[in-house]
Amino acid sequence: MAASVRPLVLQRWRLAKSLTSADLPPCGGDVRQDREEQRRALTLLASLLAATVICTSASAACPIELATYRAGDESTAIEFRPTDGAAEVTNAFRLLLGDDTVMDGHVMWTQGVERPNGMISHECPDGDVTGPEYEACTAWQGVVYSVDASGGVGLLPREGEPAPLHLLFPDLAYALHAFPPLSGRTTLPLWEVFTLSGCQE
Repeated sequence: MAASVRPLVLQRWRLAKSLTSADLPPCGGDVRQDREEQRRALTLLASLLAATVICTSASAACPIELATYRAGDESTAIEFRPTDGAAEVTNAFRLLLGDDTVMDGHVMWTQGVERPNGMISHECPDGDVTGPEYEACTAWQGVVYSVDASGGVGLLPREGEPAPLHLLFPDLAYALHAFPPLSGRTTLPLWEVFTLSGCQE
């Protein structure tokens, strides 16, 4: 249980405990009333603890494959999605621009010096794609970094791991502005830092 929840649980336990000893008949009084008061207090305690558990579960860390992020200008968003067991792809996501343009993104970890190498593409042809064709539809490629609440920098987590507070896509803004298919767009991001904004169901 999270440390921040413990004082709340303790407070509720003390409340319920006080109810079990409050307003009880004096010694030799009605035993049925005594039992009824204790039953009500224990029922209240159980409901309070259940609510605390639900609250704690709801605030648990979101897995990266369900996380959503937004850029500082609020016009650009990233939505992660499950890879559905893809062999090489370790993360999949969509980059959403302010003009409703949707770009595909995926991450594959490199071998040797392991790094989450991300790629963002736009309207790549289906089927067998040649090297030049794939290069023409790829807008950005680079390592995706994570940044925690204290400013510590790490690497993008794999599926099943908690989503970090921030993600950094180095030079993403420059790459999108230089990508010919997006030339002239006014909705392109000016920054490469994305902040966790939600968790998909």
